Amino acid sequence: MLRSMTGIGIATDSFNDSAVTMEIKSVNHRYLDINFRMPGFISLLEKDFRDSIREKISRGKIYLSVNFEKSSNLYSDILVDVELAGHYFNGLKAISEKLRIPNEVKTTDFVKMKGIFDLKERELDEEFKAFSLKLLAKAVDSLNSMKEEEGRYLENDILNRIEKLKGYIKDIDKFKEQIVQKYKEKLEKNIERIFGKQSDLINEKRVEFEIVQFADKTDVTEEIVRFNSHIRKFLSTIELKPPIGKKLDFILQEMNREINTIGSKNVLPEISNIIIESKTEVEKIREQIQNIE
Repeated sequence: MLRSMTGIGIATDSFNDSAVTMEIKSVNHRYLDINFRMPGFISLLEKDFRDSIREKISRGKIYLSVNFEKSSNLYSDILVDVELAGHYFNGLKAISEKLRIPNEVKTTDFVKMKGIFDLKERELDEEFKAFSLKLLAKAVDSLNSMKEEEGRYLENDILNRIEKLKGYIKDIDKFKEQIVQKYKEKLEKNIERIFGKQSDLINEKRVEFEIVQFADKTDVTEEIVRFNSHIRKFLSTIELKPPIGKKLDFILQEMNREINTIGSKNVLPEISNIIIESKTEVEKIREQIQNIE
């Protein structure tokens, strides 16, 4: 079962009359990288959030944002340092008298003065923690549903390309018998061109030896067998639960290695064209696999 690494999930609920929204996004990444954007007063839950995400997501760059419609009821009372405010006021009064400028201080002016007001964050209780983790689970499930839907499209495309590769390897298997035969014909023509009708000068055993040596060097039977084995392994891996992206990428590397080996042994133009098409399909599949969890 393929699952894409890209998607978005959103979940919304209310806690103490405050609407809470969690939005989690995922994009391609080699490993699991989790990033947060949320109010400071719930930063204590970051570890719990990470553990919860890791249970259901194994790869991707994750962005989790937590938003509150109103959060004042999640804080304790505002603390006011009246004594410090008095010092500010006296200071302003002294400046007014010294410089003979009007002193028109309003209570709202103290908001701008550092240290007078302190918004003390409430301690997060178990009820809020349970609420947050439940809401996060909904958001992650929504994200994974979207990733699985996109994964189905990727799987269809990949399976079509795998079918093409199976056809290409069958064609190579058909052509491989012609390699030795064409080499033999070419060798015989060269011998006839050089020696003409003087067959007594030709060492038949040497000719046979050359043909056998050539057949051994150009034989791609093992590569074809291994390539087909890699295809079977690839198809069985697709059926596994995520994470499988790295496994599939490794299998494709092995498939590409077999194709390169076949290409290095090949002497037929017909097979050369098939090799090019095969390498192109493997590369396209690898590009798709980079988006698989």
